[in-house]
Amino acid sequence: MRVAAYCRVSTAQDDQLHSLAHQQQYFAEYISRRPDWELAEVYADRGLSGTSVRRPAFQRMIAAAQAGKIDLILTKEVSRFARNTVDALAHTRALRKIGVGVVFIGDNIDTRQNDGEFRLTIMASVAQEESRKTSERVKWGQRRSMEQGVVFGCNQIYGFDLRGGQLTVKPDEAAVIRMVYHKFLHEGKGSWIIARELTEAGILPPRAKDKPWSSTMVLRLLRNEKYCGDLLQKKTCTPDFLDHKKVKNDGREEQIYLPDHHEAIVSRAVFDQAQRELQRRATKNGQYARHSARYWCSGKLICAACGSRLTPRRRQRTDRSTYQVWTCRTRVQRGSKGCAMHSVTEDTVCACMAHLLAELNIDAAKVVEDAAALTHRLTGAERAACRAVPADGTQPGSLIYGTLLERIVVSEDALTVYLCGVEGAFWMEISDWKRGVFSACTRL
Repeated sequence: MRVAAYCRVSTAQDDQLHSLAHQQQYFAEYISRRPDWELAEVYADRGLSGTSVRRPAFQRMIAAAQAGKIDLILTKEVSRFARNTVDALAHTRALRKIGVGVVFIGDNIDTRQNDGEFRLTIMASVAQEESRKTSERVKWGQRRSMEQGVVFGCNQIYGFDLRGGQLTVKPDEAAVIRMVYHKFLHEGKGSWIIARELTEAGILPPRAKDKPWSSTMVLRLLRNEKYCGDLLQKKTCTPDFLDHKKVKNDGREEQIYLPDHHEAIVSRAVFDQAQRELQRRATKNGQYARHSARYWCSGKLICAACGSRLTPRRRQRTDRSTYQVWTCRTRVQRGSKGCAMHSVTEDTVCACMAHLLAELNIDAAKVVEDAAALTHRLTGAERAACRAVPADGTQPGSLIYGTLLERIVVSEDALTVYLCGVEGAFWMEISDWKRGVFSACTRL
C-alpha cells in the first residue's frame, strides 16, 4: 500500500520549523515499520493556516491521490489536516470516493470505517471553533497594541521606515512627497501630469520599481494621513477568519485614529489644503465630476441616452495602427443592453470643434494668446502645446479645445456643444460619423 503523510505548522518561526522536521521524521519511521506499506511522500506546509486549503503541499497531495499515486494518507490530528469543517469533510469524502482513506493518528479516526465521518465531523468542528477563538484573541491583542500607538503592516509605506511598530522618516522619499504636494497645490498640476513628471525625472515609484508612476500612486500620497503625522489603523479588516480575505473597513470594525503620532513630512495646514483642493476638483456645482488633464475632453462628453460620461478606449485598424474612441461608460460596463449609444472617435470630436469655431468665426490666434495668458503656470511641453497653432492658422491645438469646451452631449445623429461663457448650445448634425463631416450647425 502506497502511504503518504501530511504535516503542517502555522508559522515559520524556528521552533515551529523544528517541530515540522520532527513530524516528517516521525511519519517516515512510522510508515517504514509496516512491511506492507510503501512510503509515497511526506507532504509538509510551512507557515500556513489550516483554515484554508490554499496550501501548496496539501494541493499536491490531493492531486497525487486523484492521479492514483496514493492509497492512504496519514496525519497527526484533524487540526493539522484542516481547521475548516466544510473543507475537512469535502476532501475526505472526495478521497474516499476514489478509494483513498485518511487516518488521523492522534484522534484515532479512520475515514475508511463506518463511524469515521461522524467522529471527523465532531473533531473538525472543535478545531474550527478553536481557530475562531484564537482569531478573536489575536484581534483583541492587536487592537490594544494599536491603541498604544504600535503600527501594524509591512514595511512598504512610501516615505517611512517601519521597524518594531514605529515609523521613521526616509529623507529621500520625504523630499519626493513634498515635491508632489508643491506641484499639486502651488503649480496647479493634476495627478496624471505629476506622475508623468516624476517618471521623466527618473524617480522610482512606491513598490513597483520597474513601472512608471501612475495617477493612483500620486493620489495615495495626497490622501494618506500619515504624511501629516497622524495614524489611522484598521483601514482594512478580515470579516471571516476562515478565508483570511481582507476587505475595506467600511464600518464593520471600529477604526483607531491617533493624531500627532509620529514625525510629519508635510505640515497639517498643507495636508488639509490638499484635501480641500482634492474635494474642489472632484466636484462641480455640488456634483461629482472627474478632474483630469490627461485628455482635453475628459469628463466633458455625455451620453444623451443614459446620461453617463464617455470614457476613452483604444481601437486597432486592420493595418495595426491605433486610434481613440469615446464610449458610454454604461455600455463599457454592461454592454449594448445597458446602453445602445455608439462610440464617437477622437477625430470626430476635434472636427466638431474645428467646424464650430469656423462657423462662429472665432480668431484661433486670439484664443491661443488668451489661453496662454491663463496658463502661465505651465512649463515646458505643456506651454508649447498650448501655444502651438498649425501653419494654416485654422485649428488651435486640443488644449485650446479643452479651454473653450464646457461639455458635448452625444446623440445618435448629432453632437450638442456647450461652450464656456456662451449662452445656449450648438446643435451639430453629423452626416458621416467616421470622417467627422457635419451637415448643419444650429444655435439652440
